[in-house]
Amino acid sequence: MKKEKMTIERNETIKFHEKGTLEAVTRWISSHGDGLAELFKNVRRQYQVDRANVPDGQRVAVLLLKDAAGNRPARIGLLDVGGATLEDVTAWSTWQDPDASRRGLKLDEETTQGNGGKAYMYRFFTGVAKILGIREGRRNCKGFEGEAGTVERGTPGWIPTVAEGREVEISSFDAELRAALGSYEITPNDLPTRVKAVIKSRQAFTLVEGENPVGVYKGRIDAEDLVNKVVRHEQSTLCLEQVDFFVIHNGQSLNDGKKLTLPPITPYLGFESPSIVQIPDELPLPDGEMVSSTEGGKREAGRLTLHTSAENMQAAYKTLRPRWQIVYRTKHQMIGAKPVAEVAVTTPGSQFIYGTVELPALEPAYVEHGRRRPKPGPLVEAIDHFVAHKIRELAQKINATRQQKQDEHELDEVFRENQRLDEFKNRFLPEYGDGSGGTGNSGDGPPGGGGGGGTKWGYVPESIAFSMWDQGLHVGKGLSIPLRALLNVSVRDDKNLPVKAMIEWFTSDAKIASVSGDGILEAREKGQCQVWMQVKNTAIKIEAIDCVVWSVDHVLLTPRDIEIPLSTRERITAEVTDDEGNRSTNVLLEWVHDADDPLIVRISREGVVTGNRLGRTAVKAGAGGVWSRIPVEIHVVPNPQEPKRGGGFPRLLLTDRDLDPATGVKRPGDPDQPPLWQEPSDWINNVWWLNLQSPDAAFAFKKHATEPTLWRTYHAERLIEMVVQVWMSEEFTRKGEGQLPEFWADHLGALNRHRVRIAQQMWKRLESYVSGGSALDLEGE
Repeated sequence: MKKEKMTIERNETIKFHEKGTLEAVTRWISSHGDGLAELFKNVRRQYQVDRANVPDGQRVAVLLLKDAAGNRPARIGLLDVGGATLEDVTAWSTWQDPDASRRGLKLDEETTQGNGGKAYMYRFFTGVAKILGIREGRRNCKGFEGEAGTVERGTPGWIPTVAEGREVEISSFDAELRAALGSYEITPNDLPTRVKAVIKSRQAFTLVEGENPVGVYKGRIDAEDLVNKVVRHEQSTLCLEQVDFFVIHNGQSLNDGKKLTLPPITPYLGFESPSIVQIPDELPLPDGEMVSSTEGGKREAGRLTLHTSAENMQAAYKTLRPRWQIVYRTKHQMIGAKPVAEVAVTTPGSQFIYGTVELPALEPAYVEHGRRRPKPGPLVEAIDHFVAHKIRELAQKINATRQQKQDEHELDEVFRENQRLDEFKNRFLPEYGDGSGGTGNSGDGPPGGGGGGGTKWGYVPESIAFSMWDQGLHVGKGLSIPLRALLNVSVRDDKNLPVKAMIEWFTSDAKIASVSGDGILEAREKGQCQVWMQVKNTAIKIEAIDCVVWSVDHVLLTPRDIEIPLSTRERITAEVTDDEGNRSTNVLLEWVHDADDPLIVRISREGVVTGNRLGRTAVKAGAGGVWSRIPVEIHVVPNPQEPKRGGGFPRLLLTDRDLDPATGVKRPGDPDQPPLWQEPSDWINNVWWLNLQSPDAAFAFKKHATEPTLWRTYHAERLIEMVVQVWMSEEFTRKGEGQLPEFWADHLGALNRHRVRIAQQMWKRLESYVSGGSALDLEGE
């Protein structure tokens, strides 16, 4: 197809609005920390072979800080040994110049638009801001002066005049250096020994400085805070590795006269060595398309380095959180950084990981203005996907070491204590009604093992109540199923009151399906058998339940997509076909999802999905190593309606011991969750968890055998805290739409009133239990 000839006549050069352009190219500098990191970066670049060509051993610089005194303004400056030339300051004068950092040699090096340092000088000083260069016996000085935010200030000029600031022959290098340092009330002898020696040897220096820094209270610079921000800035990392920076504030050397270094991060115990992985040449995108990380072999391969931290980096706001990032760089320059939380969303254990992607192919296409973040695009998207996978692998290993291994005997003892406390606490709660708030436990009482405070207990067992499908139990081979919770079993007397009694379990063929003493069914081999239960030491038992173990051949899930409002449930239908072609939608299966956050949804054996946290995931089901090929895409969305709390009295359950009502399996503890833990799925099941993996709970639990009073005190305090929160929830739920926004002090006052009232009532009866482990007064006075 023939290309049509363009018809256009241009009689003007391209135009930009000067003030608008100035604002656009400078607004990304938002603090002195940002600006000084840019100046550090400029020094590092100035020392390269195509610029000042400063040898490695001479790469030094000094950050100069001076508070206001008398009629002399505060000032901030950076002294280096490069020596800016006429060519340097001329190139510096042009805003948005893509060749500002290059000088003839075509090196595989950082290229900039020369805006960072200028933007800082333009925006963050109200007095004169200038660059002074002394080299080869000549002085060049150019800078900004004028009203803040104006085009006039953003227009560089020779200082003080062209005749006195452009290519001026100097008579004495020492005199020039003394004059430059005089504004900081120091002399060349006050400089660090290495800096002084290098400047004397090279007979060259550059001083970039500004008067009256913006935001400095009464002209006094918080040097320690400022230096900390610069050192932790992502743009400073490479600079501090390649250049030795020193600091002088009001004539005194900071950091004991030593060079600035990145604060060491103590690695996580057992993960002291960094994990270094080569980035594959071909990386997949989520849609399956492949992207080359080497431009088809034209560029060097990259690598990912992951480090660990002994401390939670996300929680250490001042020291570690600024470095909780994945840094993107080439061999020679910083490309940008992203928080780990963004790359590996909600991955448990990722708060102990940080790292660096080093990839030559990122330059120049993915270098964005300001170098805050890598420019979006297919390669960065593919890298992020790769990095997230590696972070998950390392995070899982870290998380495994964080789980406190608990003594099973002690856990059983605490479980029984918790049952008594859970029942005891009901008489101090608002009257929700009779019954229990969930069926999450495998104890010897009715489902839930406690019952509401209004529940009357029987004494002589008469029958066993349970729920069962008409066609019996159908279980995928390889599964373990807690039958007591699944069948909602309880022992009853002749008046249908619940009775606390032990249940024994039996099977007709343990090779097909075995049943443990606490009712855990193991589906071992394909076939049919029967299971039944009996009240221990009695003749009370149920008719046998047919149990079919399926050898799953494939699983088809419907629907393909589900949108679940938070705290609501939806059912996924799983059609199972066995190895003989038989089909059923009533087979109990294993369910998994692929989200980083394991608690985004909760799934029962029957395929009931509870939306627990906002987000997306894909769900599969299977058994015996056979999984559904096509997952169900789940999107948990905000719920416009207030979710309803489950009925009965709220229950306190133990992690790592009690069964989760939403899944039918034990809820594992989590070191990053509070000791008294409730998820949205727990709210609708009306349960709370005593999180035994929480650091304080884990410590107290360890003392259960040797210092039982310490544990019982802790346990009782969490119980009281739960009751207080239930009363708070009841009070504000009762207000409904009439509840008005209130000050935190008002909410705190209500909380404290409940805390005092409830603690007084409960501790009166808990004291003897805590001090000596005596039985609790469940009947009251």
